[in-house]
Amino acid sequence: MTRLLSLALVVLAACHAEPCPRELPVPVACTPAGPAQAPLPGRTITVSGAAEILTAPDTFELTIGFDVQAPDLEHARDDSRKRAAALLAVVARHQIPDSDVQTQELSLQPRYDNYEHRKIVGYQATRALTLTVRDVDAVEAVLYDMLAAGANRVDRVQFHSSAAREKRAEARVLAIEAARDKAKAMAAALGLTLGTPLRVEEVASDPWRPPTMNNFSLTNDSTPQVSETVASGRIKIAANVAVTFQLAEG
Repeated sequence: MTRLLSLALVVLAACHAEPCPRELPVPVACTPAGPAQAPLPGRTITVSGAAEILTAPDTFELTIGFDVQAPDLEHARDDSRKRAAALLAVVARHQIPDSDVQTQELSLQPRYDNYEHRKIVGYQATRALTLTVRDVDAVEAVLYDMLAAGANRVDRVQFHSSAAREKRAEARVLAIEAARDKAKAMAAALGLTLGTPLRVEEVASDPWRPPTMNNFSLTNDSTPQVSETVASGRIKIAANVAVTFQLAEG
């Protein structure tokens, strides 16, 4: 009996400064409050982050072709083959590797006077080549020589970077940093702090919506090429992310 009375007095003394639960199955010591920045259950913030890297292109993709018409199938075929051989001769003269040349379009089809009676009035042959040029000084010369050899279409000229994969990975990191900075500022305005990131996803950019410039991280790490008549400039490599963070007490 004396031991039980002593144990009860110890429990009452330990709980004197802070009320204890009404029912104590066993004697326990009161625990201190949790950490000051404990996560708030169910409270999160989701923000987007975007980044663009400007980098100088080092490859130039040219798509060049021709359309020819002839009164009969044989002449259309022969003219198409002759022009195609002349264009490939230009490729060889400029020492463009075989791996950088591809026939993009190849067709030979009849022409009709109208779609109702479907009377054949001739034939049309169409071909196109896609070339990858790695020297900006050669871009205009290749275009000129291809047109002189029989091409009558320049479908497109596109600038690319061989470092695009590495630059896009860098842009993703910058986009996440931009998202964290935005979330941190918004949480501080609410008197809270940023907790653990719960979800991260890459989102496609919307070409119809102008970018939010104050949410961009922008770098520029390369020198563009400029020939006598062509300037490569820089191309944009972008990344967009959405991140969900836990919120904690400030």
